[in-house]
Parts: sequence; structure tokens; C-alpha cells
Amino acid sequence: MSLTLKIQEKRFDGKIIFENFFYEFSDVGLYVLTGDSGRGKTTLLRLISGLDKKFKGEIIGGGFENVSVSFQEYRLFPALSAIDNVTEATGATYEEAEKMLMLLGFSKSDLSLRPSELSGGMKQRVSLCRAFLKRTPILLLDEPTKELDSELKNALYSLIINESKTRLVIFVSHSHEDIKILEPTVIKL
Repeated sequence: MSLTLKIQEKRFDGKIIFENFFYEFSDVGLYVLTGDSGRGKTTLLRLISGLDKKFKGEIIGGGFENVSVSFQEYRLFPALSAIDNVTEATGATYEEAEKMLMLLGFSKSDLSLRPSELSGGMKQRVSLCRAFLKRTPILLLDEPTKELDSELKNALYSLIINESKTRLVIFVSHSHEDIKILEPTVIKL
């Protein structure tokens, strides 16, 4: 399934964010949205995911049923453990969730921690795990490496590269390291 953006106009607080923005993505592959703060990178992810419908134009191939996403706000269920946050949100098995969380640096004892007991980086990794395990044609990641150390970044880079072989992956990043290592198609906003 391809993703096509035909955004005639998108405003935010009266300011034009996008005007006559058209782009067609391949069915699989890796793309990065980059540019200065306030240029609409996260807004574009929200439009693709169908969370923001206030714009003129159309998006073909996006929407909630086709997209899994990890935003900078992690939106975890406060009463659920880290692993239950993954299984409940994705339908993944306990084993799938455990394997992915362990790949992203969790220990067995970390799996039972609730969001209030997790560091910012751990919350980010739970959110990323949910996005990876929700099997949709499109994976959207907003600043996926921002709270990760070098070892965890390398693990995440491998996951992102593997995912881009089977589905479309679009991520937002200001990191030159992310772009150098992942070698995505760059879309500068």
C-alpha cells in the first residue's frame, strides 16, 4: 500500500504550516523528516496517522488502521506494567513483547514496572515497542533516539532498518548521527 500526501493547506494557530505539499512514498523503505523546530514534522505525522484531520487536501493510504506510531508523548496506561502496556495496546503475545523489550534494554524485573516507576528513556522504549509490534503497513517514529544511549541506539537502528525492508518507516529526527547511520531518504521541511 502506498502513501500519498496531497496537502493543499494546513494551518496551526492561524499560521500556514503546509501549502501545496505533495509527496508519494514507496510501499517499503526508510524516510526521515528533518528541519528546524516548528516546521511541521510532528504535525505531518499526526496528519498521516489520521489524528489531525483539520487540513485541506487528502492523504491516501494513511489513517489509524494503516499506521502504528510512537510520538514524543509516550501515552502509557498508568495502571499497567511495561509489558502489559505493550500487549494490551498491540495484541502481541507476552513472549513477543518480552523479546522486543529485552532487545531494547529491559531486564526481566523491569517488565513488571508501572510507568510511574520508569525513567523517560524506558517509557520511550515501551512506546517504541508498541509501535514496532503493531503490524501495520506504515510505522511512524517521532524522535526515536532522543533519550537513548549509544548501545540502545544501535539496537534501535537495527530494528528500524529491518522494519524498513517490510513496511514504510517514516521518522522525525534532528540527529545527524541517525541520518548518517540509517541512510534514509531525507525530506527537509
